[in-house]
Amino acid sequence: MPAFRPSNLIEIDELISAFLTNHQIGISTIHRTYFRTDNALSLQALIAELMSELRTGCVNFNNRNYPIEDLDSYLFYIVNDYAKRKASTQEKKKAEYICPGCLFLGQESYVRYHNYVFKCSDCSEQLKRTNDPKKVTFFRDFARHSKKGYHCPDCDRFIPHPLDESTNVSCPYLDCCFVGSCDDLKKMHHPSILGSPDRLILDSCNQQGGTTIKDTIASSVPDPQTQLEIEETVRGQVYLLQGIIESQKNSVYYNGSNFTSKHKELTYQAFYNLLQKYPTEMVSYLLHHSRSGGFQHKVFQEYINLLEGQIPFTYKKGKIIYRVESLLDANLGLFDGISTFDAIVNDKLSIKNGTKEFYIGGRKGKIAKPYYIGKLLDVVDKKNKKSLLDQVSEYTFSLLRMQDIDPGTEVVVKHLRVPPHYQMGGMVYVNRIRKKIVDRATLMDCEK
Repeated sequence: MPAFRPSNLIEIDELISAFLTNHQIGISTIHRTYFRTDNALSLQALIAELMSELRTGCVNFNNRNYPIEDLDSYLFYIVNDYAKRKASTQEKKKAEYICPGCLFLGQESYVRYHNYVFKCSDCSEQLKRTNDPKKVTFFRDFARHSKKGYHCPDCDRFIPHPLDESTNVSCPYLDCCFVGSCDDLKKMHHPSILGSPDRLILDSCNQQGGTTIKDTIASSVPDPQTQLEIEETVRGQVYLLQGIIESQKNSVYYNGSNFTSKHKELTYQAFYNLLQKYPTEMVSYLLHHSRSGGFQHKVFQEYINLLEGQIPFTYKKGKIIYRVESLLDANLGLFDGISTFDAIVNDKLSIKNGTKEFYIGGRKGKIAKPYYIGKLLDVVDKKNKKSLLDQVSEYTFSLLRMQDIDPGTEVVVKHLRVPPHYQMGGMVYVNRIRKKIVDRATLMDCEK
């Protein structure tokens, strides 16, 4: 960590030299990880190329008056990012296509290309096993589908071009209800990942000696020094996201109406709070498209807690002043009402959403499912009428997780319900602002 703020390029170069000296082990670890070699000449070439990148980054950091104690983490992020991009351009890779339907379900299933049509064996198998009309339509659409497709304006996903060459399409995903003409949609590439054309078989023996290929690959358990460098990389990424969130949050009042500005500001604050609380997981969620950890519902719940702390408040729409008195206020329009349902704690100490009220929406009523759990109000033991709210360890839109309770306990759950549609209620702010943060981070990555 530097002890002074540089005032000229000579001092900046001195800081960079000190950084390279102090972190030479970490930089060599990054080089070995991405370039898969310990060649000293290759490492020196990388360091020489990094000088210009680090100098530019250091100047930008200094000009923006960021806290000087964060400089090392910021420069380390630049090193990691540059090495990753440099290594990727040196490897010849080919696109391997994956099924959009399986991707929606959280899986990566490769598809076969035959007679100008992609075929997914997983979706074909699921199609044989399900009787649910919605799932039948979903799996049929992806069991055989076109490589050509369109960008859904509602859910931002890939819609395959109809195999019957129809001019109209409907979004096949279970949580979207878009229907429209192909002519009105932007084209979109089929989901794919880049992979090396040569696949390693880790247990193949080396005929020259007694080692195997996996002996040449670093252990998945990092040593203490590597772990320290990984933590510094994460700190740099957290710093990047903090800057993006603060910048976009500060511009809200200059771009939005009085009605939406408060919601947007509080949603940005929710992302910021969770970034402070779960830095590593939020970096994966925002920068690496990870869906583990359920951060969508965590952000929504944090946003609702922040919003509730602002009540009562007023906003102006048109020329009329409205006053919001509660989360169920019609002038707020976030929750549809209060729902209550009976349930039994299962063997995994969880309670599934048993909301009886159904939401029916979208064109032709394509979305028809129970409302989601928006804000949990109470969980009561039916036998002794005692509140079990303190024994709820976590809850999502569709599940409650309990602790210190016996399986089989009968309970009554009370909650504020929200529509099961990501473009309605408060979820519209969460999803759109997440996209703005990710897009800005991607743009900054491309500008380097």
